[in-house]
Amino acid sequence: MFSSKARRAQEAVERLNCSEVLQTAQAWQLGQLAQLGIGSELTAITYDPVQSLLAVGTEHGRLFVFGAPGVELGWDLGMPTKIRHLVFKPGSGFLCVVDSKDTLYIFDLQRLDQGKPHRDSSLSLRSTVTCVEASASHSFLFLGCKDGTVDVFDIDRGSLAHHARIPNLWLAQEEILRRSGVPGAPSRRHIPVCTDVKSHPLDINLVAVAYEGGVSLWNLATKQCERNWEFVLPPGAPGGGNDTEESLFMERRPPVTCLAWRPDGLLFAAGHEDGTLSFSSAEDEMPIMIRTLERVDVNRATEEDLFGWSAQGQPGQRQPANREPIFRLAWSGFPQETWLSQSLAKNPLGAPAPPALPSSPHLSDEKTDLHGGTMLTVLGGLLPSDPVGVHVLELPAYAAPSAAGGKPGNLSLPAKEALRESLLHVGHHLYPTPAPPEDFIVLARNPHYGLAYDPSAILITSGRDTRCPVPSAPHASNNIEAFTFPPSNTRPPRPLRLPVALWFSGKDTCTAAQVVNISQLSHRHLLHQFDVSDEAAERLPLTGGHAFPRPRSTRRGPAPSLSDQPPRILVTSHVDLTVRFHDVSNQVLWGRKYDEVAEPRIEHEFPRPLRHLDVDVKSALADSRAGELQAARLWRERPWELEIDKVSVGEENLEVAVSLSTGDVLVWRYVESLLLRGSRSQNRLDSFAYGELGAEPGFDRVGDPHHLGSAVEGALRDLSLDQHGSIPPPAAESSAPTSPAPGRSRFGSVSHRGRASLSQQSGAFQPESDPQDHHVDLSGSPVPRPDLDGFRPLAAFKFSSPSSASGAATKSRLALSNVGFLAASNDASLLVVDLRGPEVILVDVPGAGGAAAQGKGKGKIDASPITALTWTICAIGEDHDRSPRLVVTQGSGLTRIFELANVGGGWHLSESFASVHHDSTRNAFATFVIDKAGNELLADSQNLQLALTHQASFGSHEHLDPSGAITSLWITVSPTTLACFFNLDGPKTATYEDENARFEKAALVHAHGCVALVVQSRNCALSMFSLPSLTYIARAKFDTTLHDSAGIFSLASDGDFVQHLDPLNIRLGTIRDLYRPAFPPRVIAFDPSIPIPAQTNTLSAVGSALGAWFGGKKVYTGAELDSILGGPQRPPPKNRPAPGAPPPIVTATKQAQAAKSGYSTPTQSEFVQGATDTARDIMARTNAALEQRGEYLSAIQDRLSSAANDAAKFASDTKTMAQREAAKKSISSGFSSLWKKIP
Repeated sequence: MFSSKARRAQEAVERLNCSEVLQTAQAWQLGQLAQLGIGSELTAITYDPVQSLLAVGTEHGRLFVFGAPGVELGWDLGMPTKIRHLVFKPGSGFLCVVDSKDTLYIFDLQRLDQGKPHRDSSLSLRSTVTCVEASASHSFLFLGCKDGTVDVFDIDRGSLAHHARIPNLWLAQEEILRRSGVPGAPSRRHIPVCTDVKSHPLDINLVAVAYEGGVSLWNLATKQCERNWEFVLPPGAPGGGNDTEESLFMERRPPVTCLAWRPDGLLFAAGHEDGTLSFSSAEDEMPIMIRTLERVDVNRATEEDLFGWSAQGQPGQRQPANREPIFRLAWSGFPQETWLSQSLAKNPLGAPAPPALPSSPHLSDEKTDLHGGTMLTVLGGLLPSDPVGVHVLELPAYAAPSAAGGKPGNLSLPAKEALRESLLHVGHHLYPTPAPPEDFIVLARNPHYGLAYDPSAILITSGRDTRCPVPSAPHASNNIEAFTFPPSNTRPPRPLRLPVALWFSGKDTCTAAQVVNISQLSHRHLLHQFDVSDEAAERLPLTGGHAFPRPRSTRRGPAPSLSDQPPRILVTSHVDLTVRFHDVSNQVLWGRKYDEVAEPRIEHEFPRPLRHLDVDVKSALADSRAGELQAARLWRERPWELEIDKVSVGEENLEVAVSLSTGDVLVWRYVESLLLRGSRSQNRLDSFAYGELGAEPGFDRVGDPHHLGSAVEGALRDLSLDQHGSIPPPAAESSAPTSPAPGRSRFGSVSHRGRASLSQQSGAFQPESDPQDHHVDLSGSPVPRPDLDGFRPLAAFKFSSPSSASGAATKSRLALSNVGFLAASNDASLLVVDLRGPEVILVDVPGAGGAAAQGKGKGKIDASPITALTWTICAIGEDHDRSPRLVVTQGSGLTRIFELANVGGGWHLSESFASVHHDSTRNAFATFVIDKAGNELLADSQNLQLALTHQASFGSHEHLDPSGAITSLWITVSPTTLACFFNLDGPKTATYEDENARFEKAALVHAHGCVALVVQSRNCALSMFSLPSLTYIARAKFDTTLHDSAGIFSLASDGDFVQHLDPLNIRLGTIRDLYRPAFPPRVIAFDPSIPIPAQTNTLSAVGSALGAWFGGKKVYTGAELDSILGGPQRPPPKNRPAPGAPPPIVTATKQAQAAKSGYSTPTQSEFVQGATDTARDIMARTNAALEQRGEYLSAIQDRLSSAANDAAKFASDTKTMAQREAAKKSISSGFSSLWKKIP
């Protein structure tokens, strides 16, 4: 009997072929779409205000340049060396890089070769570089060295200007201190270190050089030191508070760490190692003020400073304050607006009325006028009790006094008082960071005045957040954040969105990722027009360059249909307990054409972030109602131990379920903002102005969001088995903000009759054990952005298994259906929830009988872990009822099939369930249910409607499936075996075994109306199999860099995947790389049409000429300074091709000749022209080869010079050691001979 049934099933399945179009290897092509992250820790940042480009360097020698959305360049130095210094020459396209081996590289962004900037020059420097300084006014780069000198590099000529080198200016000052007998003067062996170099903001001929002992002002034209500043704390002065009792009453000179000029050039600020700030004038050698962040005049002692400390701590001992050093300074100024410009900005003539919908202003439109005031941004200088972050001092405008005489070379007393008044801060702002900040950079709009004038944003890096868990895999621990600048007195700093590649660091470290296909309707819901209009305003203001898709003609196949390219969403989990969403659909890759003849341009980042959809688990756990959850208690006590375990997304009903490491499960539901819902009807025209879709977005957002939920709800009511019972229709949703359940937008409130739960002991119904005790209502919980559409907390479920409570690793699964059912498992425990209540349907804990012992088969309770959960709507065996079913597969090979029935207005599990046991399903991690045409029988609205239609035809026998007919096929995937079963609980019809495969992930890929099974194995390969025969089709091998495994894969139904190797290596790819643009896109990073704004205007230039004529100081131009620094023996300019230059003449000539028709004999002129073109071609190739040879020789010379330096150092060290050993031996022999002579 069984064998004949199996034979008939085998014969019926053999006639099916669901993979007809996909059965050839040509239908599959592996390709990469994007690389996420920067691959290691960020170590250096710089910004070009002219081209609006941001560049970052990493610990492993990687460089990245970011511009407008889609503009991204990434390349390696060639060796995994840390990048220590990074600076743009503003407006030129030159990026200057210094690595940890003190090698200087100059990259030219105007010339890109295969997506990488051309290396214009490189040089191995003679000393350790401590600081770099570039200017938009001239072509030279200043390199401060550890030996106290400043090397000058000619960027345009690619060589050092040896005669322009600035010597160590502080050696003479230290010699003066030694001769004066100052206590604590440095010894003669001490070499002052150059700590910073800053050019004067108005007179580029003057350069301030900071040393440990003070600051010197160097004149580049006269090659003389114009002034020196020493910052002395007299005895008793508190300074930064780090002094002990012994050093407090001594004269101290805190080392200088950094410099910053005020934009007007009258003052500069110096940061010190003891956390103090000193301010000095360029016209006076005495400092104007020495202060800390909270106190001025710390160079003056008070009675409290002298005697107040003795009462603290132990008597007679002073406790140091442990104040941080000052690490970096930036002094920003802002242009002043006239009354007319302010009035026009507030109400432009002829401007339309502002939109009714709220929106964030774009940063380019935000102008700040401090009425002449300035902002001093300070990194460091904090006490242990101070709030962590970057502090900003708001300083008043400088009011110049009336002309008053003074000694030559010194300021008058009124001038000093005026400068001092401009240093008394009128505001103190803070940019908070999750950990102590390590670096920052302001994104200025002007390339002059120290690259800090008129900034629009600030980018801050900070250390590891101790509240977040530490992944075991390699990761970048530093946080990267961006905010608007300057700060406001009335609102907190507004965070800005970074380029996507900078998202995956610090608290944003990604621990898991998956790709999900969604419907077009759901995609329109998620991309709400108001949120899209906010996208540019919330992004870091980078607008440089353009990106264009690169189509590939070599990878062509059958043109995909619209159904083969559904919208895709990338879902990522992060260590800060957030779930984020990104749009990775095809239209984001292809960009948009602005007119018929224009080339399509990429206008969004890929992946395109959807920040309004962020799910914040912390905000849900902070709700007082969630206090019963073990996850909430762990988050309050030890947040670094709480992690996101699994994430499941309902693609149609737009629900998100998150399981945590404690086993608890939280659910969010997508709803519209109450703020916007009331204004939709009167603002449809404004919404239409924001949109990108063809249809009017107002109607999509007002009428359609509840259509799908209502259809599903009605279909589920019609599937009720109780013909006399009825379920009330969904309750009308209130638009009032005080609605008790604002999260109810997708389904209405469905009444569930109170009923007893399934007992775990005997299977009987006992009212005292209520599964609803596991439910925690979180509707109405606060969210970070209630003004935007997004996901709102719905409910939480207490589901901590004994193993998860004890901290042991558990095998958990999470499955969220599109018809409102949720299933979760921890080891062998099972939780089933109806989200329309929500109501807990089943809590099955092994070891007590109950649901585990009610199947068709009798036997011992199976306590093996659950390895797969699958929701489906299908018939099973002789049961023709197509109801929602849950397929639960366990590690032992046992599979239980639960049927859900709507009885009396509530959903129940059937009292008995079908169970099957197969050896081929042991440890199966993926199962799929398909029909005979290959369509996956998911628990979604479409299959639910088909089930309703099928149920309506039960009265006629001709509509029933005949006995033994194919109603479904069950596909299972285990680590070594693929299997196909007939009608879910029937016999096996096909199998594929490979003991060495070690399968890890699987998915059904649909294309051209066909389906195939794609399985990812641990040996870094993707294998394709036909259905239902499970015949091997092809295999795609992918590169895994240095990893020995494929990481964690997530495959979508259209063939796209995300590969999570570790938090530093996340790839987006596809196995259907047909009709896809190439990776990376074509990028134009440099725009030669953007001019560099002049630093001085015509009046100041005329004033400079008149001042020089009458004996005043001459202000040099950039060209004049180039000639001074370059000297008479400056090399000739390099022969660089102009950016965007046309191809050589020979190419155009050959193409023109190829276009001619016929084979006529060439004339004499054509013959001569051809010979000339050939000669030009040969010369062009020869010149290119010579240039390439020169680059190779330069690289070899750099390496040889580095090797020679290392060899010389080794020889010197060896000689020194030999001399020491010889001296030791001579001394020991002398002592021994002397000892022998002593009687």
